[in-house]
Amino acid sequence: MRAGGAQRMALLAVVPFLVAATDPEGDVVGCSGGAGSGAPDLVAVRGEIVELGTSARWKLTFAEPLVVPDTEGRPFRVDIAIYDPGMPAMSFGYYLNVNRLVRVDATIEHRTEIYLLPERGSNVFNPPIIEGRSMTIQVPGRTLSEDEDLTGTSPGLEDLRWTVIVRDERACDFLGDGRPRERLIPQRDAQVAQHHPPSERSPWWRVGSVTALLSIGAIATYRFVRARGSAH
Repeated sequence: MRAGGAQRMALLAVVPFLVAATDPEGDVVGCSGGAGSGAPDLVAVRGEIVELGTSARWKLTFAEPLVVPDTEGRPFRVDIAIYDPGMPAMSFGYYLNVNRLVRVDATIEHRTEIYLLPERGSNVFNPPIIEGRSMTIQVPGRTLSEDEDLTGTSPGLEDLRWTVIVRDERACDFLGDGRPRERLIPQRDAQVAQHHPPSERSPWWRVGSVTALLSIGAIATYRFVRARGSAH
């Protein structure tokens, strides 16, 4: 296989890790009938496993800059709705087959709240980072699943399925159809495309190497000839 073909195959192999889950712009709908105040319009989400496999992070992108705190009516709400296959699934309202919620309300504190639905447990973590149109939510993996040996690691993060539901009074925006189908992607996989493996370096790297070797050889030959001339 030619080098170019190998590089294209390597790029295609990591494309699924580079593309965030997208959502159509302008698809905000009514949650329970009637017109709402207009929930933030979600357009893309990327979910990753970070911190050496111990944390989950979601970066949400919206169509417009976020205003937090939301002082008009009730604050808007962002839910990462999660299905952990190791726990019973629950359905209620427009939350279908989920058992964990990672929630942010657009209040003054806007803390990150984690709800373990079957266990009726909850945790609180740091507020998300909000910059313009983006919201980045990160939580330790141990807050999403049982951690019986208290190691702080959660090897089950790759098994989780998730979706996003954004609500503002009667208005909603769902990622896709609102069912938990997305996976958390290990951060190391996302970094593959940023560095060519040694066996897949660009042909220009080989050209540069050959040119450098030829230059070194020419200099060595020149010095050898010059030294023999001086000896005579």
